Amino acid sequence: MVLICVILVGSCAGRQDTSPFEHPFRNPPAFTSHVRCDNCGMDRNRFARTRYVFDTEKGRFYTCSIACLVILSMKMDLKPENIKVAEYLNPFNMIEADRAVYVIGSKAKGTMTRRSKIAFFSKSQAERFVAEYGGRIATFREALQEARKEILKEKEK
Repeated sequence: MVLICVILVGSCAGRQDTSPFEHPFRNPPAFTSHVRCDNCGMDRNRFARTRYVFDTEKGRFYTCSIACLVILSMKMDLKPENIKVAEYLNPFNMIEADRAVYVIGSKAKGTMTRRSKIAFFSKSQAERFVAEYGGRIATFREALQEARKEILKEKEK
């Protein structure tokens, strides 16, 4: 336990907060009434910019991130359908994940991942964000694939 704390403290030492927007929210409004992530239990209002909702044959699920969507799907052997994601710049708005434009690896903080995978309503919004905060434009499928790779790599350790 002590070793883990030392590693976490050490990895954060000297790092500046480079996130362009407040994430997680310190005192969030009620973005959603489904507050807890069905995978990890984190507060989805605090992590509203990266939250998801999706359907499966076992019902509807709510997660705080694309990582938790992938983990929950793998744990329960579920195929997510009708996936919606919060729009990063307007987290009150949920958009179809397949229609969203993603930015991977910007200065924005990731949720449950080192490399952020955040959704935008339009390509022009995503391009402006990339111009200012870095990252690369991607589709939902590419973001999902990268999240899966990260999770499988972590499981191997």
